Amino acid sequence: MRVEKKIGILDANILYLIGAFLFIFLGSYVQMREILSGLLITQIFIILIPPFLYLALKKVNIKRTMRLNKLSIKHGLLIVVITFLMYPVAVTANALGMLILSLFGNLSIPQLPMPTEFMGYVKAMAVISLAAGICEEIFFRGFILTGYEKLGKRNAIIISAILFGIFHLNIYNLLGPIVLGLVFGYFVVLTNSIYAGIIGHIVNNGIAVTLGFIMIKLQEILQDYTEVAGETSVELSTTQTMLVSLLVFGFIAVITSTIAYFFARIIKRDIEGIEASYSPEKPYDFEEELYIEANDLVNNDSKYGLFKYLPVVIVVAVFIFFAYIQITEIVRLG
Repeated sequence: MRVEKKIGILDANILYLIGAFLFIFLGSYVQMREILSGLLITQIFIILIPPFLYLALKKVNIKRTMRLNKLSIKHGLLIVVITFLMYPVAVTANALGMLILSLFGNLSIPQLPMPTEFMGYVKAMAVISLAAGICEEIFFRGFILTGYEKLGKRNAIIISAILFGIFHLNIYNLLGPIVLGLVFGYFVVLTNSIYAGIIGHIVNNGIAVTLGFIMIKLQEILQDYTEVAGETSVELSTTQTMLVSLLVFGFIAVITSTIAYFFARIIKRDIEGIEASYSPEKPYDFEEELYIEANDLVNNDSKYGLFKYLPVVIVVAVFIFFAYIQITEIVRLG
């Protein structure tokens, strides 16, 4: 009888802690030297490689753990559409967070430098969209989500999404990633394929990079115009600006998320149809059943008790420290 190992909560939390500290010390160093190459190094060596190395060392089935299963073209295209429709929801979530922060003073929002030329845009798409989409999904919706599945799929999706948001260590960019983590986690669990999350993540980051590039080009055009026509503008406070953004994007988000829900229902109906097509006459998958029943025998989370959450508590404490520094800066700016 062959018994396959499966990772648990402690495994997920240990790697999460290691990744967070590598991100803080190594990731920040290489990104300070040069942002795009630093981001690429961070994604590959801090986010992508450690989960595969951990699974290999523990001799855990990588394909099952990471959900490296096929995704139909139809579902892939639907996920692209749904991600476009859910983008305003993530923007609204971040706008809500910034509105709350603006009540303490003026915001100093850290921004990734956006490309100003086409080749810079291509490089940014390759690193921020493609590389980040693949690496972060492998880490969070592959490794972390699977580790927490003992608590149930819904809880695993929620917890992995929150951990994804915290991992950014940026209070300005907390709620948006959590929303996206919920969406991508749902995609992955529904389709049982990590590629669903990867596609969604690549599309989302691609939208952000493309909009940033377009905005810079528009600013250049507007700057030339205002120099000729003379600049006339109405100044708004930070809180007023965030409130207007929240209302505008919130209204758009309600419409787009409703449409996205109906597209998601199409995928769900397809999956339910596939599951219903299995008949009693179909050969019994003994290996699959053995794997499921063996999980509790090879996953010893229970013996560690609350101790298994200590790595996450440490990372949350670090996040609170960084958040305190950022809020202090907001208050100082008045």
